Amino acid sequence: MKITRLYISFILCALCVISCTEKNDIADNSYLNNISDTAIGISAETDSMKTRSVTSTPFSIENSTDLQTNGFKVYAYYHGTNNFVNANQSLYTIMDSVNVKYQNGGWVYDGDTRYWPLGKNMLSFLATSYNPNLNRTRLLLNKNSSTGNPEITYIASTDLDKQEDILWGTRSNGMPYINETRPSDGLVHWHFKHALAKIVPTISSTLYTQPYTNTKSYSDISQGIDYCQTKYLIKSITISNANKQATLSLQNSIANTPAWNNKIGTIDYVLDTELNDGIRYTQTPGQTTNQTNSYNWNKAGIYTTTTTLLPEGEYLTLIPKLAAENGNLKISITYEALTQITEQKQTRYWDWFGWGYTAWTNSGKSTTTYTNQESTIASDINTDFIGGRKYQLNINIQANYIELTAIPQPWEDVSQVIDTETNLITIAPGGGIEFDAVQYGDSIDRTNGIVYLRNKTCALNFNIATPRGATWRAALIQSGDIDAFQFVDENGTVLSNQNPQGNVGTQATLRVRAKNATNSTDNSAILRIYVIQPNQSTIVKTLTGSDIFKEYKFVEPANVKN
Repeated sequence: MKITRLYISFILCALCVISCTEKNDIADNSYLNNISDTAIGISAETDSMKTRSVTSTPFSIENSTDLQTNGFKVYAYYHGTNNFVNANQSLYTIMDSVNVKYQNGGWVYDGDTRYWPLGKNMLSFLATSYNPNLNRTRLLLNKNSSTGNPEITYIASTDLDKQEDILWGTRSNGMPYINETRPSDGLVHWHFKHALAKIVPTISSTLYTQPYTNTKSYSDISQGIDYCQTKYLIKSITISNANKQATLSLQNSIANTPAWNNKIGTIDYVLDTELNDGIRYTQTPGQTTNQTNSYNWNKAGIYTTTTTLLPEGEYLTLIPKLAAENGNLKISITYEALTQITEQKQTRYWDWFGWGYTAWTNSGKSTTTYTNQESTIASDINTDFIGGRKYQLNINIQANYIELTAIPQPWEDVSQVIDTETNLITIAPGGGIEFDAVQYGDSIDRTNGIVYLRNKTCALNFNIATPRGATWRAALIQSGDIDAFQFVDENGTVLSNQNPQGNVGTQATLRVRAKNATNSTDNSAILRIYVIQPNQSTIVKTLTGSDIFKEYKFVEPANVKN
């Protein structure tokens, strides 16, 4: 039976009266006395890199479709007009590990409809998504004993088929969804971030040489030709000193960075049978050395050029690890140097008629021998592996050591605005335009990208990641009154430069004010962001994160009649 809004209000009011002696300390600020008519709605998306998914093994949520398949859990806390401190200090719990699922083209949550509070009363939300079939001995969703905030205790697995993906929910700027007053659209806009670190290992070697030929002279008319080649194959790679267990708080303090703590123990990842077959040394029981080498000889082996260590789409997920925590990650490699030597005897004869030797010709059958030499080398890598980022771990085998580099990259694929490799414009993870929940103005139509303002200031943030060394520049493309909207500083003072700019690679903040003109028609302005490079100015159209609109528009509705 669906319970109507009116009926809920009646019940809650009745409960408030019955329990007034228990609630008198929060009577003026209680959720029960401050329920609006606006239902809490939900939208959600996730950072993505289309490799594996929730429907495959290992488990991963790589795009919005995967998120819709898996769903997520939400917590919501009411704390009146006070800023959120923690769950234990909230006045009312609206949602407590409530399941959210996608059905009939929209997100719905279990149970009866919940409603936003009135006026300046605020809610704070926390959320997570993970493998619901994961054994509780490896992942436990619980609450912090001191704060009451939800958190996840996770134990990593060394089995590549049991790699997991854990997500936590934020605003689009990567910060927690806290201190939210009732929005005009009634929606909580979730942006889910990956909490683990993704490791994509690659390998190369400077040891590789081109095949070569040796000639052995026995006499003027007899010689041997040796065709020599060496290939390098990996027997096993061990990544050791990784974190075994840690606890993830669903509330982070650094944008886009998961809050992991209580790290306990270490584990080793041994990669052998999981390696790409083209670079993997294989030895079947019962085979002789020569047979084994002959079998492996048909593989490509490791070259000077980089190749993936694991099959396409496979990677490791690690609990984030700082180099200062129990030392660096360590890499140990056992590899086989396989040498093939094919010997061919050749002869020639004196040609009395031509007064010279005939050409060399093969004599008898060629013989091929295989030898192999096993070596183990190790090193460690002084790199911080942060959650929510992908690291391309490049392993290069030298003569007696390995060279290791880890290149941090966004977890998700980034959108390309201009099609030049060196000047690629990308948006930082969670770096799309995000409006200040307190100052955003009268209302926002998030579906169509319209911000309604009148005599108010709208604050917004964004972060363009690349190209480094470039600058961004903002402009208001106005329609109607040419100065109906203006860029201002934090004090509301109009900026002398109405084309503010800053450096690409750092978070930017803009403030836009409507001057409250006496206008008989709507005034509007498109917020336009450019990236400025030498001899090039490019409009950035990926900051909204929407397929419907590429730029936000400010609108000052008419306030007088013609």
